[in-house]
Amino acid sequence: MSEETKKSVCPTCQGKGVIDGVCETSGEWQGNDAEDGQVCTPDQKCPTCNGTGYVED
Repeated sequence: MSEETKKSVCPTCQGKGVIDGVCETSGEWQGNDAEDGQVCTPDQKCPTCNGTGYVED
């Protein structure tokens, strides 16, 4: 008997495998190292699916 593994799109990263970084701007952050006052988080591999974009059902 062989088991079929069903995969569905990862709900955390929407199947991309990577969670996009986000940039935010706030007047409170003026004076930080960023020239334009933006604070950004880097792109990171999705922890839910380990970067595959799919989760096994």
